[in-house]
Amino acid sequence: MLDIKLLREQKELVIENLQKRIGYDTSIVGKVLELDTQWRGIKQELDTLKSQKNKESQNIAKIKKEGGDVQEQLSKVKEVADLISQKEGEEKTALKRRDELLITIPNMLDIEVPIGKDDEENVPIRFFKEKPEFNFKIRNHIELCELNNWFDLDQASKVSGSRFYYLKGDLVLLQLALYQFAISKLAKKGYTPVEVPPMLRREVLADSVPLEDFEEVIYKIEDEDLYLIGTSEHALAALHKEDTISHKDLPIKYAGISACFRKEAGVTKDSKGIFRVHNFNKIEQFVFSKPQESDMYHKEITQNAEDIFQELELHYQIVDICTGDMGAMATRKFDLEAWLPSQEKYREMVSASNYRDYGARRLHCRYQSEQGTTEFVHTLNSTAIALTRCMIAIIEQHQMENGNVKVPKALVPFIGKEILGNN
Repeated sequence: MLDIKLLREQKELVIENLQKRIGYDTSIVGKVLELDTQWRGIKQELDTLKSQKNKESQNIAKIKKEGGDVQEQLSKVKEVADLISQKEGEEKTALKRRDELLITIPNMLDIEVPIGKDDEENVPIRFFKEKPEFNFKIRNHIELCELNNWFDLDQASKVSGSRFYYLKGDLVLLQLALYQFAISKLAKKGYTPVEVPPMLRREVLADSVPLEDFEEVIYKIEDEDLYLIGTSEHALAALHKEDTISHKDLPIKYAGISACFRKEAGVTKDSKGIFRVHNFNKIEQFVFSKPQESDMYHKEITQNAEDIFQELELHYQIVDICTGDMGAMATRKFDLEAWLPSQEKYREMVSASNYRDYGARRLHCRYQSEQGTTEFVHTLNSTAIALTRCMIAIIEQHQMENGNVKVPKALVPFIGKEILGNN
């Protein structure tokens, strides 16, 4: 959530920011400020009443000391107290109305974010390795998995529905090896491994993410105030909800391990295979930092993901996400997109975002600075590795003519062999 002071003092800057994004009505700024004016007026009345009550209470003490009759003053105090109670309810309602609208205004974009209308205008900024070349007819990940009996989509569809899967044999070993490899790398870099709850209460989830944007793609537990998490990012953000952290303890770096659940409602793209599924496993990086250090850690979490994909010997590109493709909470975002030979295109594997204080303001997560002031922390998050998508990139880029797959050297110690498959 943006600081309301920014709207009060730099209204035009916020409107300009909305104009850079796609699908936002700039009139929302004026509506928020109108509600803010109403709230401030009620709050001023409330403060005046509280001051009046204090004066009357002081008069009562004085009259009592002088031995006088305080009944008239007591009656005044009760009358003012009743008005205060009424105004407190009005003030709370007015503030809630303002913040419910304020929370729908997206974060301020970093000045360096490229201007563009959609993902076609994201800007590639660097590459790793050359595109793999093959002297044989390549297979896609579905063909490779069916050839090696690595998954069963048909039976999963019968027992669970579409976009679910059974993983089998070497593909399970590959997934476990990737888990161990990635988490050990992050742990060595100072990221504390955390296994998060698979569900969050609605109130907590709403503080972690714009729920109006996510409610259609996440699963609600029937008859419970609980939602299955779509990513461990939200649970990691909530880990320090309403905390005040000492500057000595920053940065706090987490590597969140979780299953993730998403409806993918209405999405027809990638309906076959395991690229876009209803549940998958992921390791997520999450950082709480001092404001002046968040840009540095944004580069770090991006580089951490690159280090993983480089050791997996995968060709990828890093793209700078443009204004029209930017999520509401991010001020800057980089995506890592791996090359899928069967599709002859790059596909998203990692998103690394800096939220600055936007997310922390919703979570009421602050830190005590070296000067003793209390300020909002900055929060950052990035995929380290989404297992199903990364496995697709590995088996497609490292496939062999007979349908086997070469194991990246970094994974051999974890998986125990150099070739996957028995062809």
